[in-house]
This record gives sequence, structure tokens and C-alpha cells, in this order.
Amino acid sequence: MNNYDTIIIGGGAAGFFTAINLATFRPNSTIAILERGKDVLTKVKISGGGRCNVTHAEFEPKPLTEHYPRGEKELLGPFHTFMTGDTMAWFEERGVALKIEEDGRIFPISDSSQTIIDCFLSEVDRLGIQVLRGQAVKQIVKHEDKWNIIASKETFSAKNVVIATGSNPKIWKLLKELGHTMIDPVPSLFTFHIDDPRIESLPGVSTQAKVKVIDDSNKIVLESDGPL
Repeated sequence: MNNYDTIIIGGGAAGFFTAINLATFRPNSTIAILERGKDVLTKVKISGGGRCNVTHAEFEPKPLTEHYPRGEKELLGPFHTFMTGDTMAWFEERGVALKIEEDGRIFPISDSSQTIIDCFLSEVDRLGIQVLRGQAVKQIVKHEDKWNIIASKETFSAKNVVIATGSNPKIWKLLKELGHTMIDPVPSLFTFHIDDPRIESLPGVSTQAKVKVIDDSNKIVLESDGPL
């Protein structure tokens, strides 16, 4: 069995960010990231049309929470601890130069999400964090003072487990089995698949737009404006 101080389930931005900060503040800890897929940070790669909008230029906690459809109250405390300016400083201290665009979105100056991916990968390598791909978690079991994580290839043991899997219903099921209460998710970010060759050159292009969704009775049920 592979033993660690902390195992982080999920090889996305949240998992990497958690692992890097944990290793920074507890340099003697043994840490592993378990990722079910063959690649890590896949959503970072496509974020912001491949440019990765790191954060947004809102530097006060309360106004920032108002942009979240749920969890406004719960996020206020964490934002008082770590805010937009802290995020920018975190990346810039690690060699990632950032820029603020007119609409407030913050991107790496390189305009490439690969810059962010390279930053994360470089940091986990420097800090000795193990990144284990192809390890889909099947079961999480409490055993005395440790957790046993049964994955598709191996079994792991850890004093601490961090769940950073995002919208993975299989992990939600495991958490329910451990006694956690799960709130039904609602979509907040999704894609449209449009099979039209006229828009093939548009990925990554952003423009200011106003969108209305009208129901069968011609009533506006949703209206929003911003970058599209």
C-alpha cells in the first residue's frame, strides 16, 4: 500500500493549487495527486478560449461574491483571507506575468493557458509532489486514524484526504456514503455545440454581447450582458 500524509483526489486547478500550497507551508509532508484521466489540468487548457482567464479585476470581497449564483455567504470568509490580489501575487511570484483587460478579465501576458499549466507542473515537480494519472477512485474507507483510497490501479493510505474533483457524480456518491450531505448541482458554465463551418475560426474570440432567452409565450426568461 502507498502511504502519504495527504492525498488530493482530482488533477485540476483546485487540486494542484491545494497541493502546492500545502507543500509550501508543510515542506516535510508527503503529498500525492490522484487523477482519473491520462492528462491533468485539461479544463485549464481550454479555459478562456485557450488563454486561461486566471481571475477577475474585482478587489473587494463583497462585490466579488455577488457574481456567484450560489454560495455568496459561504465565500465571503475565504475571500477575506485570499482575494484577487493574492491570486495575482501567487502567480507573479512564480514567474507568470499577468495583464488586466478592459472588461476586467485577467490573463497571462503570453495569452496562452499553457503558461499556467507549466507553472503548476513546475511547482509540483520542484516540491516533490507525486502526480499519479489513470487512478480513478473507486472507494474511500476510514480505517482507524487513516483513510484508505482504493483506486483503479492501486490502493493508497493517507492521514488526510482532499476532494477536488469538481462535478464528478461518482465522487459525490462516495461522499454521500461517508455521511456527507450533497446539495443538488445547477449548471453555471457549459458549452454549445454548433455544427456550422462559418464559426470554425471563432474559438478564443471574445466580444461584448447582450443575450436574451425567450420562451414559447415570447416572455424573456433570462437576460444577461457581458463578454461572449
